[in-house]
Amino acid sequence: DGPWTNSPTSFSNDYYVQLLERKWTPRSWDGPLQYEDETKTLMMLPADLAFVQDPIFEGWTRKFAANEDLFFESFSQAFSKLLELGVPFPQ
Repeated sequence: DGPWTNSPTSFSNDYYVQLLERKWTPRSWDGPLQYEDETKTLMMLPADLAFVQDPIFEGWTRKFAANEDLFFESFSQAFSKLLELGVPFPQ
């Protein structure tokens, strides 16, 4: 319930920056487990926090947060593979 970044309609590495720079605490509410930042304006899910809790994922999170071009290149390669493998798109 809420955005992951301050600019949810822009494609950038801000997601990774926010994961590392903000303090995430469990949100107090009646819904499923979510985390919120100190301003209570951004949210993350437990799966998102795995990117900073797992040592291998954390390494990539730090690389992508520090180098937007690296994130763009890695995303581009992964997305191209999905397209080449024939991801079905509704027509």
